[in-house]
Amino acid sequence: MDYSIGEMTYNISCFGELHPLKYFKQFTTYQNIQLSNKKSKDYRIEYTTPSIEIYSLKLCDTKIVDTVKGTSLEGQHLSGKNLIILGNINMSLILKYENNKKKCKRNKHKKNKVLNIMLPFSTFIVIPNYDSNDERINLRYFVEDVSVKLNQSKVFVSVTMLMQYLE
Repeated sequence: MDYSIGEMTYNISCFGELHPLKYFKQFTTYQNIQLSNKKSKDYRIEYTTPSIEIYSLKLCDTKIVDTVKGTSLEGQHLSGKNLIILGNINMSLILKYENNKKKCKRNKHKKNKVLNIMLPFSTFIVIPNYDSNDERINLRYFVEDVSVKLNQSKVFVSVTMLMQYLE
């Protein structure tokens, strides 16, 4: 099954541009990352906002499965078809370290560490009845929020995004 994926861009200051979304899913994916710095006891992470850059979103697999037809308790129309999506969000996270040693108070040594993170995700979208003759599935996404929580030995990364199926 062939697919295409594009990024949504909106001028947030002008809400009139937002068109109603018909087939979409908002989801959050997260990961705890153990810092592998051998000298972590000598350095501490500054409690500032780290620099984050999402450089790609890759789909590993997509599959259309049959599900129940009807109406959900929330009032959502269930067509009997779900698109299951598996993928990875690839990003760089820049952390700032500062030397903790007492003897280095005069000349505090700072360094940056770049972590390349591959954050896996899986979700599904209720789609309209799908014709198996259609060769291409068109999707687009919008990263709504990226959050990072730091402590001495771990980094918690959370990404909230919107994935849309295009007819």
